[in-house]
Amino acid sequence: MTNFLKTTLSLAAATSLLFSCNQFKVTQDPDGSKYQIHEEGKGKKIKTGDILTFDLVIKAANDSTFEDTYKRNQPITMVAQQGTYKGSFENALMHLTEGDSATVFISADSLFARMNQPLPAGVTKGSDFKFIVKVKSTQTREDFQKAQDAKKTNEAKLMEEYAKKNFPNATKTQYGMYRVVVKEGTGELIKAGQTVTVDYTGKLTNGKVFDSSVGKPGPKFQVTVGQGAVIPGWEQALVMMKKGEKAIFFIPSNLAYGEQGGGPIEPFSSLIFEMEVLDVK
Repeated sequence: MTNFLKTTLSLAAATSLLFSCNQFKVTQDPDGSKYQIHEEGKGKKIKTGDILTFDLVIKAANDSTFEDTYKRNQPITMVAQQGTYKGSFENALMHLTEGDSATVFISADSLFARMNQPLPAGVTKGSDFKFIVKVKSTQTREDFQKAQDAKKTNEAKLMEEYAKKNFPNATKTQYGMYRVVVKEGTGELIKAGQTVTVDYTGKLTNGKVFDSSVGKPGPKFQVTVGQGAVIPGWEQALVMMKKGEKAIFFIPSNLAYGEQGGGPIEPFSSLIFEMEVLDVK
């Protein structure tokens, strides 16, 4: 091997090692924040008052998992602000940038003392929790509100376009739902006060299933109609069905989870439910 090649390879190895050390070094700031950047984002620096959306995995020092938004398919949305104590997770977030992946180290003693709770089993005194965070977006309050208003304004148009493409034989109800009967039922229409057993699958318009009872062990889902135990779209759908009927309902957000959303369901999201009435009592 020539001296030139040896020098080049040595320089490359040293550069790689230096980059690795810088990328994964643990930073400690005067506000008590202790964090480690794994991947640097290309977005905006987080500022107080911004609306943040991020995924989060929380692990104890023994590697047991206390939170995982990836498994729940439910990112966290919150307002960026200074924490209530030195070394808090909120403080560490203020040092990050949109797109960052990082691990934030939080004192287990401080965390559970603030919650007036004892340390969980397996968590040792003096250890750190690892808050593994991926900042998906940061928006000003104004930009966040504009995005929500746009979704609200465009929902009806998007629903109509989606229905024409995916449910060309659907009928539209007076409240804005679309209905497709897959299998006819028998007997009378379901009435308020009756208890129905339903097999169902709920989907977003991107095809992602967010809830389903199909194929799951145990008793099927039961609900008494007219008691407000389900979203308004379900209440309206059920009184249009009969025992044994299977249908698809495309439900606007005002009859579902509205401007708040819920879990993996974003605000102003139209939902698709495949529903089969197994029994009526």
